[in-house]
Amino acid sequence: MSIHEHEHEHDHDSGHDEHAAGIDARRWQAQERARRGEADADAGDLRIARALRDALPVDLPMDFAARMAARVQHRAEASTLLEQRLLRVLGLVFALSAAVVVAWYGRGWVSGLAAALPGGRAALGWCALAALCLMANWGLGGLRRLGGGRWAGL
Repeated sequence: MSIHEHEHEHDHDSGHDEHAAGIDARRWQAQERARRGEADADAGDLRIARALRDALPVDLPMDFAARMAARVQHRAEASTLLEQRLLRVLGLVFALSAAVVVAWYGRGWVSGLAAALPGGRAALGWCALAALCLMANWGLGGLRRLGGGRWAGL
């Protein structure tokens, strides 16, 4: 196929200007001269054309692409699994450190919170109950996600 046949086949896309089309046509002609092995061809194009002509035969198995896709898929899944486990460990470390901070400094917070709440000390019990309900809801949601539907009734 010559460059002229190629140009008629695509009928000058609207995105290409005249200058770009001229450069493309010159490169095409230079590569064609190298493919034919003409003496005035560019040395780099000649090396590429020679390498393509003398390429070693590749004896890939028939299912090469499928095996490579499976290998890449497995690596991606392993990477995702590692990231999920690391995030869980990080969340656990954060929760434990938050519990330690609350246990260490919590006494002062409880009296300040009791003073700030409209019900005083009696309201602290309701706040604790609400916090426990939220944590139970969060925990059951996590179990549902991990169990894949086994915990759907909860």
